[in-house]
Amino acid sequence: MSAPPAPSTPRSLLVALVVAATLLLGLVGATAWLAARVDTLAKANAAMSSSLEGVLGEVTRMRIEQSAGMKGPKALLEKLRTYASLAASSRTTQPDYQAALKEMQAVLRAFESIGADAWAPIMARLGELRGDKDFDEVRWLLEAAVRVDPKQGKPILQQVLLGRYLPSPRLRWQAARMLIDLDKPLAQTLLRQILSTESHNGVNRDRAPQGEVPDMAALAQQGFNNFVLWYLRSEDPQTDDTLLMVLGRTEHDVVTIQDCVKALGERHCARAVEPIQKLFKNPPQQNHLLLSYCADAVHKIQGDAARPWLEEAMRTTSVQTVADHIKSMLGK
Repeated sequence: MSAPPAPSTPRSLLVALVVAATLLLGLVGATAWLAARVDTLAKANAAMSSSLEGVLGEVTRMRIEQSAGMKGPKALLEKLRTYASLAASSRTTQPDYQAALKEMQAVLRAFESIGADAWAPIMARLGELRGDKDFDEVRWLLEAAVRVDPKQGKPILQQVLLGRYLPSPRLRWQAARMLIDLDKPLAQTLLRQILSTESHNGVNRDRAPQGEVPDMAALAQQGFNNFVLWYLRSEDPQTDDTLLMVLGRTEHDVVTIQDCVKALGERHCARAVEPIQKLFKNPPQQNHLLLSYCADAVHKIQGDAARPWLEEAMRTTSVQTVADHIKSMLGK
């Protein structure tokens, strides 16, 4: 006896499948069209924004030239010199500072509208100044140089950060900020190099690459920890290794060590627990902030597992404020 025939698919079901497939194809096509349209509009908007920015730059330049009574880069350099000292918040009242900062941004926009023709005048003016004595003007000239020609501006920033051009610790930190925005991998490498070869005592020539020793005027005897702070902002993949390296060297000042300990705790670096505990036991000095940072870091990294060590640290420390701090931490 032959097998019974397979049941046929109802006509209504076939129609529904065809309709669903057609709708799906239509939806895919519409999505692709919409994505292409959005991309086209985004490109058109970017082009329009660039064009408007160029027009704004030209208008701004003409306004500045008229007010300065000069033409071209010379007028902008004069305005930059005028507003540089005013755009330093520590020396200027807040309303005047905001006004000067707004005007300085206009000057930078005008420099950008001139482009390559402004490079030589900017470099010439930088050649007349000193990084430490003329810090306010120099920092804005560096901003202008990068706006005018980022490709040529990058190696200038590199030399400033390494302390070999316009030597000044404060200027090196400005260069770090600018390089992080312009070329983050390069900033990471250079800041890592600085932390590997320098301290507040100067440069270790045995560790420094040949020919890359900074000028004496660029060494940060005060505020070396700022290199750590800018390095953290660079988000280097080798951050933990670098901070542990700094932590293990005796030549560093207490503030630099504190910032490394704090950062390692916030990064929950398990490898840092043992060196931080050793540092707490044998600190370079009985500094209550350093000891408190050590306790905080171990607690952040280990959580409840840190309790036995914290209890022992509270019992053995000779600094009462540190003992009180640990007791408060344990109570929480």
